[in-house]
Amino acid sequence: MTLTRRLLLLALISVLPAIIIWTYTEVSLRRAREAEVTDLAIRQARLAASELERIFDGVQSLLLAVDETLSIKTLNAPLCSTYLQSLQRKVPHILSLVALDLNGLVRCRSGEPTDDGTRFTERSYFKDSLARQGFAVGEFTSEFVEGGLGPHPVLPLALPIWGDDGKIVGTIAAALDLRWLDVKLAERVLPSGGSVTIADRNGVIIAREPLPDRFVGTRIPEPFMKYVQGSGVGSFETVSQDGVKRILGYIPAGASSAGMFVSAGFSSKEAFSAINRAANRGFMIIAAALVLALSSSWLASRAFIAKPLEAMTHAVRAWRRGDYNARMDLRGAPGELGVLARAFNDLMDDLAERQRALQASEEHARLALEAGEMGTWWYDHLKGTGGWSSQAALLLGLSPDQTTTTLPAWLSLVHADDAEKVLANLRISALGDGDYEDEFRVVRPNGDARWINSKGRVFFDNLKRPVYFVGIFQDITARKQAENQQRLLLDELNHRVKNTLATVQSIAAQTQRTAPDPQKFRQAFEGRLMALSKTHDLLTRNSWRDADLHDIAEQELAPYRRDQDERVTIEGPMVNLPSRHAINFGLVLHELVTNAVKYGALSTAAGRLELRWSIVSQSEALAPELRLHWREMDGPVVKPSKHHGFGTRLIRRSIEGELTGVVTAHFAPVGVSYVIAVPL
Repeated sequence: MTLTRRLLLLALISVLPAIIIWTYTEVSLRRAREAEVTDLAIRQARLAASELERIFDGVQSLLLAVDETLSIKTLNAPLCSTYLQSLQRKVPHILSLVALDLNGLVRCRSGEPTDDGTRFTERSYFKDSLARQGFAVGEFTSEFVEGGLGPHPVLPLALPIWGDDGKIVGTIAAALDLRWLDVKLAERVLPSGGSVTIADRNGVIIAREPLPDRFVGTRIPEPFMKYVQGSGVGSFETVSQDGVKRILGYIPAGASSAGMFVSAGFSSKEAFSAINRAANRGFMIIAAALVLALSSSWLASRAFIAKPLEAMTHAVRAWRRGDYNARMDLRGAPGELGVLARAFNDLMDDLAERQRALQASEEHARLALEAGEMGTWWYDHLKGTGGWSSQAALLLGLSPDQTTTTLPAWLSLVHADDAEKVLANLRISALGDGDYEDEFRVVRPNGDARWINSKGRVFFDNLKRPVYFVGIFQDITARKQAENQQRLLLDELNHRVKNTLATVQSIAAQTQRTAPDPQKFRQAFEGRLMALSKTHDLLTRNSWRDADLHDIAEQELAPYRRDQDERVTIEGPMVNLPSRHAINFGLVLHELVTNAVKYGALSTAAGRLELRWSIVSQSEALAPELRLHWREMDGPVVKPSKHHGFGTRLIRRSIEGELTGVVTAHFAPVGVSYVIAVPL
């Protein structure tokens, strides 16, 4: 690319910030306007909904007033018909007022009396008003004929008629003129170029501006029914049924107190017309500035750059010929070209400085590789020889001066189980795109196995044949050991969780069988779970390796060992129980304490309890044995029970089943005692 073209490109780039700023401003304005129009659309929808609610409230108030009339309460046909006719003339937007009895028969109406026997029991407004015992909105009716006005679309509204005895005697219904409603809404809430749509809960449009004759009585298209049946106020942009693109704010039928879907929209074209005009003006200004900048750059390059550039070209050619004493004498050239000439004149001095910087950079890279326990390697496929850096040699257990090798010698260092995989991955990288990465073990000369992560790249000739390999080594033995340790811990956690869930399941099943009363079951089950939880807390403090028996006993008997209270005695040497033993002893002691509090020594003020244990060493061939003595005294007289409850079965299962120990129980009259022997 010529310098003139580059200057033109520079001129273009100089205008680029203005283009970016203009674009950013344009986008920001459009987003702000879009948010503003969206908010206005939602407000307009709320205004339309509020206007609709006001109209419905007015009709409801009218019907409430009618409901209080005596002739209506008594359904006196001659009087109430005359009354309704007089009233209807005063509210022309109500095309008809009728009073229906509980059988749905018309008893009086504002129009011409008819006696065709038609029943209105299946009309939605009739059923809803009676079911709710209040104001009800019916469904769209398209062919309502009354008073010689011809077919009119109406919306029925109804309210129960309450008799003097406080009971419902019928329904008063009004037919709201939807043409009047459409005009009313258009006068109050229709934005310029916008639209207002009101539909019932079934999606039938009861009012629409513009083009009401075209859309009133039709259903909202199915893709938009999700807005009708939604639960929250929102907005969206779409092409309306009349073909105009609008931003619509809507209120679902369920979110409107009138039970109607309401939407109001603004024309996108009109909403953004001012912004579009401003954008066009800005675009024209930027285009003119761009043309001016390009023209000025072209003229300046012809007048002030061509001659200085020729002098610079001569100097560069002299440098290429090896004349490093050549300099650019552009003292009369423009400032920027003078700066460029001085930069070229200083180039040779900079070369030496850069060489020194390059050496320092290489030293930094070497130090970084050493700090990361990494080394570099290479292999020349054509020569069949390779090597590695001194740091890589140290990682492989070799001396730092052993930096050359061959492929067989290298493979002799790879672990026998990984050698075939290493060769396969090298072949894959040589046959593929050249990227190489592998993890394998190497065996040092002293027999120490280390994990190595190797990454590299294969270079190819013009025929896509591999010719050279380069890469790095990194010792990842510590990471592999950490991964193995993590896997072991996860397996151990899985095992312990399964055991705990099995214990809880067994406790729940056994407690349910022995405690049919839900309250007693809950108390017993919660107590046993709390005992299990407390033991888990003790185990957690010591990383689930063991727990002291004395801590477990103190934890269970703490509520009964207050200050200066000698009723409970705990004695025994320090015994660190493994996790399985600790969990089972925690459950056993909880059951013994619970029984002592309910039925034994701790159920009276004079009762005493002794808990003692010792370690008994047996023969050298057998493991030592833990013997625990539980003795209750001065409590209620003990009567041996023929029935063994879950507590007794839990004690025996925990000691004899889980820990292969022995449980001996004595039910003497002075107090129960247990002797528990468990091998450690």
